[in-house]
Amino acid sequence: MKRYSPAAAQQALFQILDEINHQQETVVVTPTDGRDADSVVILAKHEWELLKDALEATQSAKRADYLDLDKIEWG
Repeated sequence: MKRYSPAAAQQALFQILDEINHQQETVVVTPTDGRDADSVVILAKHEWELLKDALEATQSAKRADYLDLDKIEWG
């Protein structure tokens, strides 16, 4: 995973897009104050869609399990 400051990311935007799309690289842009919690992750759209689908499937499975009336202990 490569890291850039906002200024460096702005200057290298086309290079970053190439790294993401052709080299399957994930890029992190970290603020100049170094606050990692405020960083941004840039990844290919197809990778984002895979992550989103996996998260939605996990949440759906948890909801289905929660709502399964056969698993509820009725007093």
